[in-house]
Amino acid sequence: MTDSTSSTHRLAPQGERGWFVALGILLVLTGAGALLFPMIVSLSINLLVGVTLLAGGGFTAVHAFRANGWNGFAFELLLALVYIAGGLFFLFVPVAGLFALTVTLGAFFAADGVGRIILGLTIRPERAWSAFLASGLLSLALGLVVLIGLPGGASFSVLGILVGVNMVLAGMSFLLCDGSRRRF
Repeated sequence: MTDSTSSTHRLAPQGERGWFVALGILLVLTGAGALLFPMIVSLSINLLVGVTLLAGGGFTAVHAFRANGWNGFAFELLLALVYIAGGLFFLFVPVAGLFALTVTLGAFFAADGVGRIILGLTIRPERAWSAFLASGLLSLALGLVVLIGLPGGASFSVLGILVGVNMVLAGMSFLLCDGSRRRF
């Protein structure tokens, strides 16, 4: 007499399935919000990057002056100025900042797509492996579209749209995954 789940299909404990569902729902809802308000998401990302770089530059400059006698003073101060210049760029030239972020996000989505494709192939015995593979292929395609130059000025909302689509696809993958391991 054998246990039917031991040889071909092992389910995750019930509590773990709840985490898959919760993460899936949160990612889908967050992605849907980004799709409803893509320009707000795009501008928010641009603003956040600018403010973060300014803060990092300020902290780095303060540290450079507070670390008395440190051999790295000049280089650290130069790095602080690079951070501050980057922050000011994103805050005062938002069109160029959005373009730069869009291209960077395209590269991220391409890398994320490759990673999810590998994840899908790695967990292939599980029920949702194909969902990870499909979402990875779509993420890779989105990234390549950006990198090829489709959104080059066509829409500054592309950042928000890409973030929304990516999150919805990732969320759907987790909703389909039950944490089981099948062996064939």
